Amino acid sequence: MKLIDIQLVVTHIIAFLIVLWLLRRFAWGPVLKMLDARRERISGELDEAAARRAEAEAMCGDYEERLRGIEVEGRDRLRQAVLEGNAAAARIRERAEEERRQRLERTGEELRLLEESASETLRRRTVDLALRAAEKAVASALDETAHRALIERCIREIEVAGDRGAAS
Repeated sequence: MKLIDIQLVVTHIIAFLIVLWLLRRFAWGPVLKMLDARRERISGELDEAAARRAEAEAMCGDYEERLRGIEVEGRDRLRQAVLEGNAAAARIRERAEEERRQRLERTGEELRLLEESASETLRRRTVDLALRAAEKAVASALDETAHRALIERCIREIEVAGDRGAAS
């Protein structure tokens, strides 16, 4: 069996300590700085990613809110258009009803005027016929005063009969 050579072990320990000291002196600081920088960069990227995610969620919420607002506005506009359409239809119906009423009034007035005209024409013709008949019937028997009295009485009777007929 071989024995451990102390001098070799001590040499290895000294060499290890020198390498350790060299690493610590020249490499350890830059390696730690590099690791710290990497840790900070990763942390910053994670923070930035979280901020972007929060911003994206906020934008998503904002867009959803806008969409709901647009939907509400669309429903309101549609409702308003329906109300305006109903109001326009009501105005058209009112105008049509007013025109119908005015036409009925005009027609009634025209009928009344035609009736008056026909009544006047009938009265004049009746008077003319009565005068002719009276002239022929009583031409020799009546003097002019009696003749006029008879005609006026006939006219009054016709007017009274005409007024009764118009009242019916």
